[in-house]
Amino acid sequence: MSSNTPYQTGRIKDSWVLVIAIVLVASTLRAPLTAVGPVIDQIKDALHISNSVAGILTTIPLIIFGIISPLVSKITAKLTMSRTVFLAIAIILLALIVRVLGVFNFFIIGTLLLGVGIALNNVVLPSYVKWKFPMQVGIMTGLYSGTMNFTAGLGGGLSFPLSEIGGYRLSLSFWIIFGMIAAILWLPQMKSGSKAEKKMLEEVEHKDRKRFHVSRSKLAWSIALMMGFQSMIFYTFVAWVPSILVDRGLNQSSAGYLLMLNQFSQVPMTFLFPILASKMKNQKLLITIVSALFIIGFALFFTQSFTLLIIGMILAGFGMGSGFSLCMTFFSIRARTSDGSIALSGFGQSVGYFVAAIGPFFVGLLHDLTGGWVSGIIALIIMGILFYIFGLASSHGEVEDELA
Repeated sequence: MSSNTPYQTGRIKDSWVLVIAIVLVASTLRAPLTAVGPVIDQIKDALHISNSVAGILTTIPLIIFGIISPLVSKITAKLTMSRTVFLAIAIILLALIVRVLGVFNFFIIGTLLLGVGIALNNVVLPSYVKWKFPMQVGIMTGLYSGTMNFTAGLGGGLSFPLSEIGGYRLSLSFWIIFGMIAAILWLPQMKSGSKAEKKMLEEVEHKDRKRFHVSRSKLAWSIALMMGFQSMIFYTFVAWVPSILVDRGLNQSSAGYLLMLNQFSQVPMTFLFPILASKMKNQKLLITIVSALFIIGFALFFTQSFTLLIIGMILAGFGMGSGFSLCMTFFSIRARTSDGSIALSGFGQSVGYFVAAIGPFFVGLLHDLTGGWVSGIIALIIMGILFYIFGLASSHGEVEDELA
């Protein structure tokens, strides 16, 4: 879409069914992943797999994200964004069913499908919001990214209690409910939205449409690496910080509750920062604040004070929530057009998740080599510094200007 591509003029107060549908779609994009950790021992026993194989289960979705993300722009060009969202919901629902059929091969297939479905909507939602709510990008980005973080916390917090009722299968299939409601609410939008998108494309002359080679943009690379280190922090944190807390003197139960506190503390920042970012031409101040939250929060993990560890978990949560939502917002505001936005989102998430996949493995390797978690804490702090470096480079400009 060229710069004169007509946008929708939707407003949140006039589109509540669509807003609720977007929120429910967002609820399926992290919780099915965070629900695995608390019941991993049950999964290992039921499927007869080793620790190393179980560790791969958390890495598979990240690799799939990296593979699928750059393909999304081609898929939406064929199907439209509205239909792509519905396709992704259907894939996620299928994945949640296949994953709990009780056979290891099905679990792997379900995990692969889950990665595909989540990757599609991870990329499409920022662009869809930019197209549908051009004047309320910040609020809508905060709404759906906040939902992702809130349900990520619920996924981890409810997983074990649900497993006590119906085993790990109930824990992992619980999110089918949200996906089904999202699919039902999305059906009318898929029909009307697809028509609106097709009409929009017809109004834009073919010669005015551009193919975006975002890999040629320094800004796109900065945003991709910013996304990468933000995601590396999140997935490394979820994988290893409970073990770090146990090493600091907490029991496993307390470590689990602090992880849930960390996930919930992300929510207010995911609402606030996109709104602030969308009102600012330059987001250097926000990047500095996020990076400071990361570095200070992680530094407190060196202590064995329970109070300081709680503060560290909350500050790190603030950093993760605001950092994630800034990345999602940048996919929208660092591009002038919807075509540019979806190309940037696909590229940024592809590179980003490949970078992120290194983190959990690398920190685990550091622990094996050193026999302790000090090196892992230092690694988290370095990730926060790298986020700051690439975040500053991402805090102004538009990809179309570099590609003109």
